[in-house]
Amino acid sequence: MKKTKRSRIAFWLVGCSALLVAALAARAQTQNYVVDDFAPAGVGPANPTNYDYYPSAQNYQNGQIDAVWWNWFGGAFVTNQWDATSDASNNPSSGSLKITLNWSSANSQFVLWDQGTNNNYFALGLNATTFTNFQCDVRFAPGSASDAGNTGGQPIFGHLQFGLRTSGYGQDYFGGVDIAATNTDWVHVSITLNAISDANLLNMGGLLIHIDRNYYNLNLNGPSTLWVDNIKFVGSTTVISNPPPTLGMQKITPALRAFIGSANIYGRSQLTTVNASESWIGGSYPKTYSFTLLDFPTVNQVQAMMEFIPGPAYTGNSGADYGKTNSLWLQILNDGAGGYTADIAWKTNAPNHNPPDAPNGHTELSIASAHSPVGTWTLTFNNATSGTLSGPGTNNVPFTINDPNVVADWQNPCVLVIGNQPNGVVSGEGLPSDYSAISVTGVAGGNIVDDFTKATSLDPAWTLLNCDNPDTIVLVTTNTPYWVTWTLPDTGFTDTNGNPYGFIDDNGNGYLAVTTNLTSGQWVVPEYYNGYNTGINIPGTAQQGTMKWTLIPANCLPTVDGLPQSGQPLSPNAFFRLYNTLPPNP
Repeated sequence: MKKTKRSRIAFWLVGCSALLVAALAARAQTQNYVVDDFAPAGVGPANPTNYDYYPSAQNYQNGQIDAVWWNWFGGAFVTNQWDATSDASNNPSSGSLKITLNWSSANSQFVLWDQGTNNNYFALGLNATTFTNFQCDVRFAPGSASDAGNTGGQPIFGHLQFGLRTSGYGQDYFGGVDIAATNTDWVHVSITLNAISDANLLNMGGLLIHIDRNYYNLNLNGPSTLWVDNIKFVGSTTVISNPPPTLGMQKITPALRAFIGSANIYGRSQLTTVNASESWIGGSYPKTYSFTLLDFPTVNQVQAMMEFIPGPAYTGNSGADYGKTNSLWLQILNDGAGGYTADIAWKTNAPNHNPPDAPNGHTELSIASAHSPVGTWTLTFNNATSGTLSGPGTNNVPFTINDPNVVADWQNPCVLVIGNQPNGVVSGEGLPSDYSAISVTGVAGGNIVDDFTKATSLDPAWTLLNCDNPDTIVLVTTNTPYWVTWTLPDTGFTDTNGNPYGFIDDNGNGYLAVTTNLTSGQWVVPEYYNGYNTGINIPGTAQQGTMKWTLIPANCLPTVDGLPQSGQPLSPNAFFRLYNTLPPNP
């Protein structure tokens, strides 16, 4: 008989009390995973897995470093090369990675990636529960571009960040360092990794090196040279035992839930209009665009936005405001103290720039308020060039679009985008925000009036085409009364496809399980109560940031008599659990 260990957690449908569990962690001596020490021979498959391993041989002294390290995106990058004359340990038989940059307002960042030219990743399933620290050595050349920005201190060479490429080709920066412009010596970098707060660290691959001059509002200009050496992960030779996931249960509020981000700190959770006739240009006025937030996370810099994207529908990725030539946005940034900043900004003829930072970017309105951003936001255009903004604590504030070519630049086709993003903040990733309503009136494409508190399906006026991950947008109806959640990591509690282990069938498939009685009740999949027992007739489980979320329909709640629902009253109790399919630690 297959032995399983279940997570000891229980919930009452009324009361929602919970029991928490903990586990001991095993420790052992330190081990290193050397990503790259930049020896002359470079990297290759003949090297030990934990030392300069790479799927293909690349010899650095023969000029092959750019087949391993190359600029993913960002115009500030100029070149990278192997430098035999500079080594952090002054080892004459080794070298380092030399990165040459040139900063300007148009060339504001670089993202160096060890992908190589053929999608070769340095890591083979590296896990931050084992390797819990990132280390390297860095040095900037004297005279490299520097600025103090809004740090309130002395000039720095830029906020140097290190991170990972996520599975969705996003970026997750797990830490960074600010090096004073007066320090041109080698600096040792050590960053603690936490796989519980950052689930991307459970499967690491594709290291990133990054500076964005907009971080701290830095004004970096001109050339800069950076060396990097001795890149490695440090941890224990014994896998650290994870605590079991902690389950939670929440009553729903009928609304359109948009989980912020999608395993990506710049990921977008957003709706886009199917009709491309949403511009405010032409016809009669006023034209109004509004949405109502029922709740929004109080995390600094997390963003909600309304965007107008003219031209053919943008299908390349969700960052249409950045990628397209023209865009206008209403950006609402949480200030982390319960208030917000709201901006109306636009750009023209400036692809690959955010509206406020573009060469042709303009901020027409900026409001700071101590009021919560929760409530109704309404953008009203009274004519082609002017209108008002109303929001929580903000009423009919006028703005003007000072574009002399406004009619040509903003006429239809034009789509409307509404959504949110973590805006670079790891702690904001995966947090829920709820919309109760969206309304668009007076436009050529026809009125859209959505009350999500009463809807049973998403209005066909909307598409998730420009959403990084469709799982981040969920219409929560009165027919789906509960969320069941659990924390990460959940190693051993989910199968290889990420499905939860609960009830284990004869084929070894596992799903979330439910019972009405902890001592004598039968554990079944929730779908048992709607006449199924397969694990597929329930909304799927999706990871949102550091949590897994499953929406439980009403017809999957247990009955008093324990039989499938057929007019029987519901049980007052329901307990959910997952199984751990791994053997216990010795």
